[in-house]
Amino acid sequence: MKEKFSFDGFAPEDFEKHIRQSIPNYSGMRSLIPAIAENFVIKNTNIYDLGTSSGDLLCELEDYLADSLELSYIGYDIADNLLPSMPSKDINFYKRDVTDESLQLFNTSLIFSLFTLQFIDLDKRVKLIQKVYDSLSKRGCFLVCEKIYSSEGITEDIFTFSNYESKIANGLSADEILIKQTDLKSIMKPLTQIENEQLFKDAGFRVVEVFFKSLNFIGWVLIK
Repeated sequence: MKEKFSFDGFAPEDFEKHIRQSIPNYSGMRSLIPAIAENFVIKNTNIYDLGTSSGDLLCELEDYLADSLELSYIGYDIADNLLPSMPSKDINFYKRDVTDESLQLFNTSLIFSLFTLQFIDLDKRVKLIQKVYDSLSKRGCFLVCEKIYSSEGITEDIFTFSNYESKIANGLSADEILIKQTDLKSIMKPLTQIENEQLFKDAGFRVVEVFFKSLNFIGWVLIK
């Protein structure tokens, strides 16, 4: 019997490699984030990463942004096997379910969620997006990346199989792709681009702007 795909089986460095193999143009998307982020950070505020996985985004931002901003970086993830064991003095990682209603986000100008919302039940997803909006400072930014469904069946098929070809070119086997696709069906609940954007607007975000799109993977800059 083939082993099921599981996030629990990854070490942090292996998970980051797997993500880069799985999402087309992931490295290009990630390269855009620091330059976008610096437009929103406010001195002496907290930067949160919801579903931080290996924590590399916050580590990269700490290196990129000026020390004089005196920022604190906080990453939450429910899978503690992915969290770094030796964070820097300005970064803290915690095992935490980001849908827990007791979770509070304090004094924040910038919040990230990279390919996390798609794994959250819709009612909890709505509450989390609203919490993020309510927690952000004025003109604060929620930077979100998600896998989406295409609103047209023909393009959904084209994008899906194009993504399979990309994964194979990046070193994943056909068996690995099939196992992951089958196992994720029960836990991943992506929406269309229009449906996602309606959730963001309903929460109150006045700017909902796409900064990245590659096949069925999309990133938004949301501004309060």
